[in-house]
Amino acid sequence: MKIAINGNPLVGLYAKVSEEFAVVGVRDAKLISALEEKLDVEVIVTKIAGSELVGAMLALNSRGAVVSSHVLSHELKELERKLDVKVIETLMTCFGNNLCINDQGGIANPEMSDELIEEISDFLDINLIRGTVGGIKTVGMAAVVTNTGGLANPNISEWEIKRLEEVAGVEVLTGTVNFGTDMVGSSLLANSKGYVVGRDTTGFELGIVEEALFP
Repeated sequence: MKIAINGNPLVGLYAKVSEEFAVVGVRDAKLISALEEKLDVEVIVTKIAGSELVGAMLALNSRGAVVSSHVLSHELKELERKLDVKVIETLMTCFGNNLCINDQGGIANPEMSDELIEEISDFLDINLIRGTVGGIKTVGMAAVVTNTGGLANPNISEWEIKRLEEVAGVEVLTGTVNFGTDMVGSSLLANSKGYVVGRDTTGFELGIVEEALFP
């Protein structure tokens, strides 16, 4: 399903999804209903650290959510009504940008410390390794992986694809969304049941998204 938020097709910036839940930073009725219908998730509406850009701020899988200590108390309370939440003291606050994960594993910004990687992987119960996507460190915006497949920035190397596929346990294809946007995480929300993508995505791009996520 194609959608825009206040005219902005970068829907991946405003939400993060897992198999059962979506955290959305804007009270946008179209986005909320699209996620409920297409991804079959329960939607939690809250900002993170005062920001609507929860897709950048939050990492999420079926085990729970990871946020930085910049999260506000009322936001944390809203999350904890439905999710197990790990609050981590770190200067690297944008976990949604810096982690590309599913329920099995994923890759982290290569600048993450050993302690941070261990803390996150233990809590989310995943195999987490450092990596890049096409040399890009903000892996959560450069690729999307679900429990059934993945889509990555077309500049990703064969070596990077192999590492991501091995740790996440899914096949990863390359492609763009939103009429050529290669930072696919900025414009694609997906789980094993469906996906929502930015309004400007072409029919050709949709075909690759579907092939990548539902092989």
